[in-house]
Amino acid sequence: MGYDIGFLPPGRDDDGQGDELRPLHLTDEQEAAWRRIVMRAQQEIGPAEEDRYPTHLELWLEDPARQLWYAGSSASIEVPYRYTTTAASAHAAMARAYALARVVFAETGMQAVDHEVGQAVHDDGLPRAVARYRGVGQHVGGLVEGRDEHSTG
Repeated sequence: MGYDIGFLPPGRDDDGQGDELRPLHLTDEQEAAWRRIVMRAQQEIGPAEEDRYPTHLELWLEDPARQLWYAGSSASIEVPYRYTTTAASAHAAMARAYALARVVFAETGMQAVDHEVGQAVHDDGLPRAVARYRGVGQHVGGLVEGRDEHSTG
């Protein structure tokens, strides 16, 4: 479970993919876009490792961790909630996720949508995303540690 950012193919208002995973068949253009995404992510954001699966490609960026899932005409980014202990770590995690989203948009034309806060990914929306990311992460952490705001203690 993590904070999710999705991508809408140009001219569509939903990803059109549903929950069904299909075998990966990238066009030459989609493969070239992936190569550019990987190169730019490594140059602009930090070290990354990529994996190929029968249904999609993945790019893993560390410190803080982010996962990009890519299938040519769809993509998503997931950020684990473990970076919410401080405002600085939460901001760094979301700033890098938004930077990665902008790279994907630039290379594919797919619009990044932060479904957690219901907004397109853009710089002026980052504070709202950070607040949501940190709030949910702290709530989940409290539940895991047995802290519940409804308990009497």
